[in-house]
Amino acid sequence: MRTFFTREQNFFLIIALLCIYIIYPFLLPFVLGITLAYLFEPVLYKIIFYFKLKKIVWHWLTAIVIILLTFISILGPIFTLITTGIQELSAVLSMLESELKNPTHIDSVAKHISQYLLKFGFDYSIAELIDKGLDFLKKAASTVASGAGTALTATPGFIIKVSVMILTWCFFLIHGRKYRETILPKIIPWETERLIVAKTVSAVLKALIVANVLVSCIQAILITTTLVAFGVPRYALLGIIAFFVSFIPVIGTAPVMLGSAAWLYLSEDRVGAAIGLLICAGIISLADNVLRPFFMKGGAELSFFWIFLAIVGGMSQFGVTGAVLGPVCFALFVAASKTLDELRRKTVLEEDIPNP
Repeated sequence: MRTFFTREQNFFLIIALLCIYIIYPFLLPFVLGITLAYLFEPVLYKIIFYFKLKKIVWHWLTAIVIILLTFISILGPIFTLITTGIQELSAVLSMLESELKNPTHIDSVAKHISQYLLKFGFDYSIAELIDKGLDFLKKAASTVASGAGTALTATPGFIIKVSVMILTWCFFLIHGRKYRETILPKIIPWETERLIVAKTVSAVLKALIVANVLVSCIQAILITTTLVAFGVPRYALLGIIAFFVSFIPVIGTAPVMLGSAAWLYLSEDRVGAAIGLLICAGIISLADNVLRPFFMKGGAELSFFWIFLAIVGGMSQFGVTGAVLGPVCFALFVAASKTLDELRRKTVLEEDIPNP
């Protein structure tokens, strides 16, 4: 009886699992680096073919240039937004400082909040609201300070993980094809299944990137239009910020919309506009959950329902990485199902053909 895995293959798998266990603390940046290398690999090979670069040193230099240009195109706008955001925050803090020195303004805001909470059955006096507000600011300040301390202590580990990701990206951008041709047959010794995995993972990753970029653009346009409609200043800057933060799982564009609603209520005393903006924020977030699976369904060969279920279920089981693992697993299921159907049809046709 033929066995799928020989003794040598089993030994190889054991050693491979041991290597994965060793790099487990850096498994996420390692996998991310391999994924980026796989996505940028066609660009590298097109450049090598076009300029006829035969020496390996030129391959390395081209890979480094591709990675640098990618980081510049991504990090450049982010650093610009951070710098602008710090300037805007400094201006807001200066404004708040001048307003907090005015007790009349504090009493007026507290009075409005007290009247608003009274409608929901919460009876707080102005003095109680001011005390609670000051306590909240003290707790927020201590949380920010402790978070900053934690971030400083975690910086060396973060730098190491980023370094692992960049080095993995550069190395597999050059040697990824060779490693796939040598290692994958040892892990998946069946050629048909190997092709299914390669095609499915490639299609899902490309569909996921395209879907994320399209959804982020649509969200940024919707948010900018909403901010203009409600008269929020600096709407263009906030729209650009919304585009970048929309890539952050769970949090998304909530800080932009919540901050704008708070500004409408606290600075402009427009309660209806603040509530309306929050309603629009909820609608835009729902649109995000609908549009992302919609844009992915073509590339992953899955219907909207299964893509949505795969993303939600994957994130609930595996966190952020589940947004990729979920659609990959479901797409593999569909591809394997199609392969079984084709094999059955071939078997039926072969049985129907009479022997000579």
